[in-house]
Amino acid sequence: MNHSYQDALAIIGIEGAHPGGFELTKQLLKNEKIDHSSKILDAGCGTGQTSAFLAKTFLCRVSALDHHPEMVKHAKKRFQQANLSIDLYEHSIEELPFDDNSFDLIIAESTTAFTDIQKSLSEFYRVLKLKGTLLSIDMTAEASLDSASKKEIMNFYHLRELLMQSEWLNSFRQNGFSDVKILRSSTVLEELMNSSAPNSPLQPLNESLERVMDEHYRLIFSYGNNLGYRVYRASKK
Repeated sequence: MNHSYQDALAIIGIEGAHPGGFELTKQLLKNEKIDHSSKILDAGCGTGQTSAFLAKTFLCRVSALDHHPEMVKHAKKRFQQANLSIDLYEHSIEELPFDDNSFDLIIAESTTAFTDIQKSLSEFYRVLKLKGTLLSIDMTAEASLDSASKKEIMNFYHLRELLMQSEWLNSFRQNGFSDVKILRSSTVLEELMNSSAPNSPLQPLNESLERVMDEHYRLIFSYGNNLGYRVYRASKK
């Protein structure tokens, strides 16, 4: 059986796979105005690590959503073990199952780039309340990334687009967002070299999963200086 990178993350149960990891997530959230009355969407929640942190730290109402059934299983188990009342959905962020103007804050960690970006940003804008905030940690092509390398990366990660910083900023604005800021900027390789060891798998890897992760790290070390990530913060006004 051939697995995608997203399958591998879900089956292995990798936490904080985005550059900067969970420590970056905690820093970002603690800089936001969040209290018990806040309604927050963790879009692409993975194993539920960020959702659980939000619920425990701020006692706010959290909705967690992921399209991959294995990730949803991991998140459900986490929430049950911690006795957390978090609404969990197995759904795509391209068509969110929520009413307009539902959330004060959306956090999307290394999620949007793996979808139809324009659809997802439009949905984020729709379900945010007025004066709501989107925090998006996303893969971003550096200007030095050539077309052949870009194609190889897109094929492996099943990306529809691989946007440069200027293209991301334009996409946020075209979908209605204002006051778009870049809170953090780095190449993937820089972040990897400065990060701690990755999380251990929740189960042993089979041959297919090992191949996927080996290819992932090959691409990172081959193109990591030309492939970056950004933390984008955008508002709905």
